[in-house]
Amino acid sequence: MRRILHSKFLLIFLLILAIIVIFYFSRQILSERKLKMEYEAILNKIEALKKENETLENEIERLKNQEELERLARELYVLKKSGEKVMVVPQEIMQQLEEQSSTVQVPKSFWEEIIDNIKGFFKDLF
Repeated sequence: MRRILHSKFLLIFLLILAIIVIFYFSRQILSERKLKMEYEAILNKIEALKKENETLENEIERLKNQEELERLARELYVLKKSGEKVMVVPQEIMQQLEEQSSTVQVPKSFWEEIIDNIKGFFKDLF
């Protein structure tokens, strides 16, 4: 009787110990997975910043060119070279031109219309 009682306590103790070990290792695995995701996010951000840095370095190199600087100054600050004629377009006319260019629709090709019809057919089904 004592031996059976002793084996039951041992079994319960081992079960509790197994639950604790499983709980501990599952927390470790989840923690490791979270750290790995954070690491990958940081690597992605580093890559994005490297690309942005490269773009900015290219822009710096481009702005070292005197002709490019002059072109930018003329565009941003409405400057002109000596002997150059400048035509000023009123803001209202520019807005009208932009509205007209945005409302102009290019006709679709034969195949684009067929594809749109097929998409519309399947869209209605689902």
